[in-house]
Order: sequence, then structure tokens, then C-alpha cells
Amino acid sequence: MAESEHVEGEGSTDSIQQFARDLGRLRLQADNPTLARLQAETGISRTVLSEAFNGAKLPTARTVDGIVRACGEEPGPWLDRRDALAANGTRRETVDVEVTSPSRPATAGMSRRAAVLLATGTFLAGVAGSAVTTTLIVTNALAAGPGSPQISVATGEDPALTECVEDARVATGDTRADNSLLEIVWSDKCQAGWGRITRYDGLGQGNTVTIAIYPETAPNGPDRQEATEHDVQGAYTTLVVRPSPDTLLCAEGSFTVDGKRIDLGDPLCI
Repeated sequence: MAESEHVEGEGSTDSIQQFARDLGRLRLQADNPTLARLQAETGISRTVLSEAFNGAKLPTARTVDGIVRACGEEPGPWLDRRDALAANGTRRETVDVEVTSPSRPATAGMSRRAAVLLATGTFLAGVAGSAVTTTLIVTNALAAGPGSPQISVATGEDPALTECVEDARVATGDTRADNSLLEIVWSDKCQAGWGRITRYDGLGQGNTVTIAIYPETAPNGPDRQEATEHDVQGAYTTLVVRPSPDTLLCAEGSFTVDGKRIDLGDPLCI
């Protein structure tokens, strides 16, 4: 549905999630340009673009303008709608999820997609200043044993744009150097996972964050997925579909501080 067709009436229930869904429809109508292509055309980072499409937070006016223009539409009505959401307190559709740790407050009351992709470019206020071992109050989806995919996806797809986020859980996570958090998010229905890294030092501006995930049997093989984002507190990779039931997926990451690379140590595997 094009933005010009979206009508806000009295008692409107417009929300960040609905706005994101409509942006996604607009993207599809424009022949579904990749995030890399949109990044090249708009100058907006892939992480910020992905946040706009998955509803993690209300995108800025600049982001909305860039996306809509790149998709061949007039940005005026979209910007008006974006400003209305901001003025109304950016209403968000909510569901309950169980993703929590001592270093991060619980995400109950947030959208499922926002919770799953929480660490992609933003971080929560109130995070503890000291690094601690992460204890995740979720069920490791792999513990029940391997299964067959119920949702067909391909390695390299953006998880935010797939149904994998609907049952995604943090399968494993660990605090690393400088109070950073390295995680693997897993979808049992897709039999696929993605890596995620969040830095809590507030030093994202002017620096980079790099995260990679790969099958343990081929760390540098064709299925390796890696992302490097600039001027952000976190990043996530595209999907890796598990090639066989007994293949582990491993994630590794790093970030920079004043141009110096900080490696996060041994890979994290599930």
C-alpha cells in the first residue's frame, strides 16, 4: 500500500510497526532493492535502514526521506505521518517476549522484532557499567535436537525481513572486552541463525563494529556472513542456514576505538 493510500482517521491506531510495514510494502513495489543498494543511494547505514523496516524505533526524518525518494515516491506524506507518530509519543504495538540478562533489562512490552533486533545500532539506557557473564532466560532452541526447516529462507537474507524473527531466541551470549555483548540469535523454524554484537561504551561515533557468523566447518567459506557498520553501537549479520543438523554455527566480532581494533576473542558457537 503506497503512503498516499494510507488514511489516518479519528481514533487512528497508527504505530511504528505499521509505519515500518508500509515502508516495507513501498520497498517491495520498488522491486525490493537490497539494503546495500539503498545504503549506496541514500548514504544511510544498513543498520539504520534495517531498523526503519523492522520497526525497532521511529526512523528520523532524514531516513524516511531517503528511503521514500530511493523507492520513487514523494516523501511529503510520509514525513507528515512520521511527524504525527513522533508527536503522539510513537505508539508501538507490543507483545511479550523472554529475552533478558543481568546486563540488560527485560524486553517485555516491546515488539517481538524490536526485541530480537534490539542491539542493531542502539543500546538500552541503564545498562550496567561493568562486564558480567550473560545468563539468558530463554530456551536454547537447539537443545530439543535438530529439526527440519518450517520456513524456507536462504543464507544471506536479512533476518529482519523474514519470518525467522517470529520464533527467534538468543541461543547463546557472552560479555566480552570493554563490556561488549556477543550473541547468536536462532530461529528453530528456519533452522538458521545470525550473529549480533552490541557495545556499551558509548564510543560508536567515529568507530566501527564488525560481526561475523559462519559454519564451524568452514570459517572462511561461502556461507560466512559478515557486517561492518560505522558510527553505531551494534550490528547484526544476515542469516546463515545450518547446512546440516550436526553443524555448529560460530560468531566472532570486533570493534574499534579511535581507530584501534578491539578483538572480542574466541568464537561463540552453538
